Amino acid sequence: MIWWLENPTRARTERQGVANLAERVAWLKGVRWHLSNGAALAVDFEIEHDGDSVPLTMTYAEFHPNSPPIVLPRDGSRLSNHQYGAGGNLCLEYRADNWETSITGAMMIESAHRLIAGERDVEGPELPSAHAVSLGQSVRGSYFRFLLTRQMEERLKAIAPGQSFEIGIAEKYYADTFTVTIIETDGVTDGRAWPAGIRETTKRGQAIRLPEGTAMPAATQAGIADLLGALGLGALREAALAASGEMDFVLASATETAHFYAYDAGQKRVFGRSRLLKVATSDRLPDDYSLLAGKSVGIVGCGSLGSKLAAMLARAGVRMFTLVDDDVFFAENLVRNELGAAAAGVHKADAVRSRLIEIAGTIDVTVRRVALGGQESADSTDSVMSALRACDLIIDATADAHCFNFCAAVAKESLKPLVWGEVFAGGIGGLVARVRSGHEPEPQAARNQINAWCNAHGVPAPLAGLAAPYEAATGSARPLVADDAEVSIIAGHLARLATDVLTLPEDSAFTAPAYAIGLRKAWIFSQPFETWPIELAGSAPWKAEQDPASVADSLALLRELLPLAFDGHDQPSE
Repeated sequence: MIWWLENPTRARTERQGVANLAERVAWLKGVRWHLSNGAALAVDFEIEHDGDSVPLTMTYAEFHPNSPPIVLPRDGSRLSNHQYGAGGNLCLEYRADNWETSITGAMMIESAHRLIAGERDVEGPELPSAHAVSLGQSVRGSYFRFLLTRQMEERLKAIAPGQSFEIGIAEKYYADTFTVTIIETDGVTDGRAWPAGIRETTKRGQAIRLPEGTAMPAATQAGIADLLGALGLGALREAALAASGEMDFVLASATETAHFYAYDAGQKRVFGRSRLLKVATSDRLPDDYSLLAGKSVGIVGCGSLGSKLAAMLARAGVRMFTLVDDDVFFAENLVRNELGAAAAGVHKADAVRSRLIEIAGTIDVTVRRVALGGQESADSTDSVMSALRACDLIIDATADAHCFNFCAAVAKESLKPLVWGEVFAGGIGGLVARVRSGHEPEPQAARNQINAWCNAHGVPAPLAGLAAPYEAATGSARPLVADDAEVSIIAGHLARLATDVLTLPEDSAFTAPAYAIGLRKAWIFSQPFETWPIELAGSAPWKAEQDPASVADSLALLRELLPLAFDGHDQPSE
């Protein structure tokens, strides 16, 4: 795109505006238009002030007038405190954060004149900076970073001046960036900058509180050596200057905290200082989500829907999972799974466990590589059902009727809530549902009612996951089609339903127990994102109290099977 060829009227306006400015003011000289590299329209000019001539170049952006021109010194010099970037771009009154298409190049030149004149006027006040640097901008090019929490900072400030002691440090390498943080001071381990349990290296380091008036040293061998020598820390000085081994120093003063490091790079000893990043502590979840850390969730099915659901619940605060799935992850699953390419060839349940650790760090995840409802041994099936019974919530993300039967049986027997979801074939939408004892009918009855509701609305068998499982049951079956966005939407609704069950077990925010959610104009959906609530009849407790006759039968059976246990103990007293 060459904007000045596509919009010659604006180009002529820009040139005429600069020409008019040059005629009107005496400080603008040497205007010369030309094309820079890449056919960008540019203009050279000089700004004269107090006997000096400042050569500048203004280059119009590729997307002008929708983005601002760049104004910089033609000789690469530093003219002002209001410059940024490698080229020394002038930070003028008109920038990307306040740009409007009505702003012209002539206005940019006038702004440059005000900046230069203002900064060179020693009699006048210093110009305030309008250039607000974001955190991301400030750390560009810094690949060694030190994350410091408020708790750890306060502990370092409490150290007596001149004191040195060992600390625990964690280091990780991710996305071409080395990051360190303090994980322990004087045996106290709370307040780390990221969760424990992720892939990291732990090591010992030294924290030193600098005496008042002691400046931070230069990040060089001489700077570190001189400081440690001046503080009388001879052993640390020798270790820092040693020809081998890593060293980590955290230096704290009344106003500043810094991390210094030393390591071997071939025949060279390298010293450096990490870029400090202070970690804010703010809660970004609803208050009632704090309950989720103490809840356990059993998820059956770690495919596209289940993997995304597990990740969402981990981000919400759930810290105990039981994952059930016997399937293996392949590259073809990448199109809509939470997992990445590194998981190829790994059991889905194992890979999802690793993903949850990446998200939440230390987390309790039990993995069962079992196909619930499949051709498994009776003891394997029974073991999985026992594990699910111990969970606070059971979720079926398989869209498989046989698996649902087992999940429903566990939920009914243990009186635990059951949530399930399905993605309709072709990605036209999906279904989410939940049942709770005393609020909705028992799981099988609820599913039958939902099936009847779908049939009453003329659902074609090939379209609904209720009739055609989303995940193909056998390798010979053709997997149903849905993309990542479609699966993610249904997973999000399912996760929201799950968190509601866990945080509001008696007072749900959802007026209906089940919803059909449309993503395309198909079946009953007249448009995308159309939602149909599905009401269910029945709210009686799932277990009836045993009548006296049933109790008597149970006792008789126990007496028959365990006669010794009842010998002489169940006879009526005289």
